[in-house]
Amino acid sequence: MQLSEILEENTIRSISKKTNISEENLEALFAGEFDVLQKVKTMGFISIIEREYGADLKPLRDQAAAYYADHIEESGMVLDAPVTEKKKGKNKFSLFVVLLLLLAASWYFVTKFDKEKLRGMIPFGEFKNTVNIEESVDHDPSLSIEHAIEQEEENSTENTMPTKTSIDENQTNQ
Repeated sequence: MQLSEILEENTIRSISKKTNISEENLEALFAGEFDVLQKVKTMGFISIIEREYGADLKPLRDQAAAYYADHIEESGMVLDAPVTEKKKGKNKFSLFVVLLLLLAASWYFVTKFDKEKLRGMIPFGEFKNTVNIEESVDHDPSLSIEHAIEQEEENSTENTMPTKTSIDENQTNQ
């Protein structure tokens, strides 16, 4: 199928709806006004029409390629001022903010975190409490082990020594 057959069977509006190419671009393409379109777009539009309609538009493609070969445009910029590159990298302020947030989160974790959870994770907290208990016991002599042993010995010697009343009671029972 050729371009003329496609135009005879379809209107530009129906081609535009089927290919999603604007009507202005289709009119410029079919009229051969390649100066209105860029080379990439022109070749892309031709490929889309070929795909959608199963047509061979090689003559139109060759005509567009010849036009763009003759009319090569220099597209470039000329700058008078030297180009200075910006430093790429982390901003010192944002790095400071991140560090500050990390410090605040660490402080919150250490001071405000649930003490029961910390007690299970940090075993040295219990060690500190036991040292305090032992020190308080050592300072009170009435709670010392030696004092408790002395009292026990005194109690046991008092119970084992027979008294006169207990001896009299034993003799009367016999």
